[in-house]
Order: sequence, then C-alpha cells, then structure tokens
Amino acid sequence: MRTQTIDELRDFHRFLSEKLTDGRVEWSPEEALEEWRRLHPDAHASEEDVAAIQEALADMANGDRGVPFEEFDHDFRRRHTLPGQP
Repeated sequence: MRTQTIDELRDFHRFLSEKLTDGRVEWSPEEALEEWRRLHPDAHASEEDVAAIQEALADMANGDRGVPFEEFDHDFRRRHTLPGQP
C-alpha cells in the first residue's frame, strides 16, 4: 500500500476518533466520509475536472456545440428505462 494512502487512512481514522470522542456528531458513516471529503478535497480530482473543462472549451472553440439537453435527456432516459419527463 502506498505511503500516501496509509497516511490518509491514519488521518481519516484520527478525524473519526476526534469526532466520536466529542460526542456531538450524529453522522452516518456516509455523512462522516462526505464531511471528510469536504474538508480534504482531492487535488487529483480537481486537476481532472480542470482538464475536462479545458477539453470541452477547446471542443467548443473548434465548432463542437455538443448535444442539446433535450436530446441527451431523451437518450439517457431511454437507456436507463426512466420515465419520459424530469
């Protein structure tokens, strides 16, 4: 296991221990993880988001206007067998 991952798990464990010791938090495990992620955003994910936005802007600059929302919505709902209207 990478050292960075081990350190992050230790920090998360410490975070949970502190919150549980305080006794003032009534989170579910999912909510605890969401709070951890809010307080410790993933820098790599942010880089990926920026790269995706830059790619989309480059596509637009080259004339690609994408798919109209209505068309995307219709296709998405059909693929996932969802009702016809949002």
